[in-house]
Amino acid sequence: MKKPYPIGKTLARLVQNAWRQNKRLFASFGIYTLAAAVYPMFAVALPKLVLGELTQPAPSVERLVFITAGFFLAAGGVGALKTYLYYVSYHKLGLLRLEYLRDMLNKNLTMRYCNTEDAKFYDEHERALNAANSNNNGVEGVYHALYETPAVLLTVLAYVVFIGMKSIWILAALLLHVAAVFWVSRETHAFQHSLHAEIGHAARRVRYYSNTANDFSFGKDVRLYGFQSRILDNFKREIDAYVAIIARIKHREFLLGFAALGTLLLSDAATYGLLVRDVARGMPIADFSMYLAAALSLSAQLKLLAEKAGTVYSEGEYAYDMFRFLDEDLGEHGGTHPAISGDTLEIEFKNVSFKYPRTEKYIFKNLDFTVHKGERLAIVGVNGAGKSTLVKLMTGLFAPTEGEILINGVPIGAFNKKALYSMFSAVFQDVNTLAYTVLENVACHAEGDRARAMDALERVGLGGKVRAFPKGLEQTLLKIIEKDGTELSGGEAQKLSIARALYKDANMVIMDEPTAALDALAEAEIYESFAALVQGKTAVYISHRLASTKFCDHIALFDGQGLAEYGTHEELMALGGKYFEMFTVQGKYYNRASEEVGA
Repeated sequence: MKKPYPIGKTLARLVQNAWRQNKRLFASFGIYTLAAAVYPMFAVALPKLVLGELTQPAPSVERLVFITAGFFLAAGGVGALKTYLYYVSYHKLGLLRLEYLRDMLNKNLTMRYCNTEDAKFYDEHERALNAANSNNNGVEGVYHALYETPAVLLTVLAYVVFIGMKSIWILAALLLHVAAVFWVSRETHAFQHSLHAEIGHAARRVRYYSNTANDFSFGKDVRLYGFQSRILDNFKREIDAYVAIIARIKHREFLLGFAALGTLLLSDAATYGLLVRDVARGMPIADFSMYLAAALSLSAQLKLLAEKAGTVYSEGEYAYDMFRFLDEDLGEHGGTHPAISGDTLEIEFKNVSFKYPRTEKYIFKNLDFTVHKGERLAIVGVNGAGKSTLVKLMTGLFAPTEGEILINGVPIGAFNKKALYSMFSAVFQDVNTLAYTVLENVACHAEGDRARAMDALERVGLGGKVRAFPKGLEQTLLKIIEKDGTELSGGEAQKLSIARALYKDANMVIMDEPTAALDALAEAEIYESFAALVQGKTAVYISHRLASTKFCDHIALFDGQGLAEYGTHEELMALGGKYFEMFTVQGKYYNRASEEVGA
């Protein structure tokens, strides 16, 4: 049997956070509670007063008008106040949710990078994010229910006393029905939450295909390779799987609903039967109207209370999932060692083994090698050999499963994480341009050094391009945020990433396939100016194009098992191993291509 979650602690945390963020909300909540509790009682009192006057031997029209007008004015005033306070508070409750969403975003940006390689983490993240992603469910659903419940509870208590004094049997029948409604609601939500992992996983898959169809950067491939039907078919398949889960929930709700239907018929029969009996025994028709209205109103309020309680309990469990995720220690843990200043880096791998979370296959096993100070090292190898993983280990994005990595003799884990990241200028193969200005993309903040940013752009061949922009360095890139944003080509975006690395001017330069999107001339320019770009710093250069390895001091070849070959270009060619084979094959290809172009 599933263990219930700590609802008391969860609700207390939600209320405490609301108090801390907006104390004024509680003042409007108090007034709303009183107004909302009184409002339903007008519908109970008015029929009795009207019928009481009409059944008088000489009913007064003036008195009827006065009673009716007075009640409508009072009810209208209370109703208007209640509605006004609810809608004023509605967006404030939404702001409370957005604070949790902000906490989730902050968690995403500060957690250990290795979590992005863990499928289980994505499912947990999906469940937590669902709690902060809707106005009517999760955290905000609980807040809305908590905001309305005390008023309903006050109304219910007043009716319970009133009707209980008249007939304990009517009250018992009503309470039985409401207990059934609450049980159905709780069981339905419990069943729904038991499928939470399946729902989250299915929703993530649906969102992937939806996002792919809405991401215009896929437009060329989709059209030229006919992916349209594949994307739509997969989207439909995942939608069907998602709907099937929802159908299971609704089927359970339908079956459980028969219990509530039976108690509804019982409570209605008891209410009407007992009141009709009392009329037959002489109860005035005005009192019959009042008690019937009170019983019906109590039934409605009790069902509303059961629904609100069910919402608080069920949606509170999503909030609990979110709190567990936020409280989980996913942050980056480092030491206190400061960044190394005034010196380039030496990185030593000592018996390092690494595998991804929740997997058994090692990417590296007992790896020993050193990137020496001031060295330009080329890392080559087939796809999947672990070249990019090696870079993530060097920069501290991944931690070794076994062994240790030393930077200038200091264990990498001893560095403060922010200080550690500050020592690397990296260009990754998956280039990302942000919808910010050119200056912000290069300097990573709006107050960057304009001259320094322009110098970095000049060094990668983008200076003329940027000067031609209408706003120069202040030109916004991409059209996602600003309608006059500028789109860069793939090669230009890659150059922009290199400019960002040059602007940072860190202790060590890492370039992971930095010329993949560049044309041959632009690539040659980068190769020829590489020494000037790195300015004597330790540099690691990853590329499939082995012609780029000639300007490096040493070459490390990885074959999917670890470090297979290491040496200078000349040494590895003389060795006649895998590097020789790869270089020769590529050389033949490029020579043949050149001859064909020359012909």
